Amino acid sequence: MFMVASSVVLTVVVLNYHHRTADIHEMPPWIKSVFLQWLPWILRMGRPGRKITRKTIILSNRMKELELKERSSKSLLANVLDIDDDFRHPCSGISGSTTAIGGSVFTRLTTVEEQNASAGCTHKDLHHILKELQFITNRMKKADEEAELISDWKFAAMVVDR
Repeated sequence: MFMVASSVVLTVVVLNYHHRTADIHEMPPWIKSVFLQWLPWILRMGRPGRKITRKTIILSNRMKELELKERSSKSLLANVLDIDDDFRHPCSGISGSTTAIGGSVFTRLTTVEEQNASAGCTHKDLHHILKELQFITNRMKKADEEAELISDWKFAAMVVDR
């Protein structure tokens, strides 16, 4: 009776872990440590693309500590992507517009106001493009993190099943 009950309970736990998603469940640090590092090492389980040894477990814990310290400082790319409206470099020089009517070409010098208006439009477009790139980058990072979390839950289910 005990064997059947424990088998049913562990099967439910395995199925629960296997079907967890990043939207609903976050993996606590103690579960990551126990089910993704120490139990697989004790049970001699492997994970595709990752080698699980005592040395890698200790190194990964040290890397997590370093990542927490590094989060306070931004990388160069983060600094570039977090700029706001810092497009204050108007185009210098005099430009002109060329119009072809019939067979003759007329060139008209543009005024400073027209240059600033066209430069402002260009800077506004660049700012819009930058915002879109930030959105896409954040979306891709979030999708990668969710996929990794789902993979972690599935591996934890494999460990419990073992």
